[in-house]
Amino acid sequence: MNKLCAVHTEDYAYKSIIGTGGIGSGMFFLLEQNHTLGRNESRLGALLPFKDYCKQHIILHYIATLLGAPGRFDVHPVGKVGDDETGKSLVEQMRSTGMDMAGVKVIPGYSTLFSVCFQYPDKTGGNITTGNSASSLMTAGDIDEYFSGADHSGKEIVLSVPEVPLDARIRLLEHGRKRKSLNIASLLSGEVAAFREQGGFALTDILSINIDEAESISNLSVTNVSKTEVIEQCVQVLYSENPSISVLVTDGPGGVYAFTGNDIFHQPAYRVDAISTAGAGDAFLSGTICGLCCGLSLHADPEPDAISLGNLLAAYAVTSPDTIHPSANANVLRSFSESTDTGKRFAALFRQVNECSL
Repeated sequence: MNKLCAVHTEDYAYKSIIGTGGIGSGMFFLLEQNHTLGRNESRLGALLPFKDYCKQHIILHYIATLLGAPGRFDVHPVGKVGDDETGKSLVEQMRSTGMDMAGVKVIPGYSTLFSVCFQYPDKTGGNITTGNSASSLMTAGDIDEYFSGADHSGKEIVLSVPEVPLDARIRLLEHGRKRKSLNIASLLSGEVAAFREQGGFALTDILSINIDEAESISNLSVTNVSKTEVIEQCVQVLYSENPSISVLVTDGPGGVYAFTGNDIFHQPAYRVDAISTAGAGDAFLSGTICGLCCGLSLHADPEPDAISLGNLLAAYAVTSPDTIHPSANANVLRSFSESTDTGKRFAALFRQVNECSL
């Protein structure tokens, strides 16, 4: 089977992942001009034939594709989709990668989550996502119901990501803490205060955010202070809430900054010809999770480590116009690593995690 394998032992370090977050689709617009879209501005943009997916789907897709093997690593999404063709199609797509879809409910009378993504000519961009879709109906009670019937064994990861209500995501982290799971979370800039108030930072082992979200946590702006100051203040705030937390801050082509309990370190992005950066942060987190499951440490010197695998998957992901690269698998990822200007580093990584009997 075309999967990554464990580094030091026969089995993965974790046996399963349980996630909640958005499941949906969207459309892409390529905007004219690079300046940030203004509050009252109208601007022309080209509608692009790209496929867009939401956070939980993107992250779990790569994990299922690179690790998923019945009895060795199981992927359990928890969420809601509408009773429409889009929802049915997404459920089948996720099932086809080997995900256990028992935790995803189809809700009559509601549409599936939908996003409008916009991209500037320089390949950066953002999105607007529906707030009244089936995903918006996820509750803490739904999470309780899922765990009342869950029969998972072995070490597990819990993944809590946006595009479902915060109450449900916090409850997932609470269950994860009780089950001694590895709790991984991300959040949006506008959710920082509520996430803190509900104890989200204290419940999180690894927080994955981008530089904009780091600004919100630090209450600083890169227009007024240096990026280093923003990240240092962000880490200080999070450390005061949870001294055990690890923090990953993605910065697009600027690479990733990470705090793993001691120092903040920077790993540059791998140089590729990007087609679209949409979904790159989710791909990074997914690759990092895969690295941890394979037994790599979050950060190691010298590499390979889980973050370098995350950076590699993100670099490969941006070579597709879609937010999920349809060709991603372990062998393709290895070939891609060997084609980069840092191929030797990746070759060492894949000698450890890709040459196995899976």
